[in-house]
Amino acid sequence: MPLELEQVAAEARPIFERIQPSLLSTDPNAFVAIEPESGDHFVAQTLSEAAEKARERYAERLVHTFRVGHPAAIHFGMQER
Repeated sequence: MPLELEQVAAEARPIFERIQPSLLSTDPNAFVAIEPESGDHFVAQTLSEAAEKARERYAERLVHTFRVGHPAAIHFGMQER
């Protein structure tokens, strides 16, 4: 049975926290898609590339994506004028 979205995110976070220190020196600002059941991670320069790498390997599983060195993979913000 596939993991639910919240569970995927919760299980992927400790994996990301473990690998992020080494990725900060090799792939700063890269995106990392993590498939928590296997613990595998997929690094790319764009969110869509990281997710596609994960889908190629684990088409039936959910992944959670992070951005190295950032608190969120993407940011939706407003700019004051």
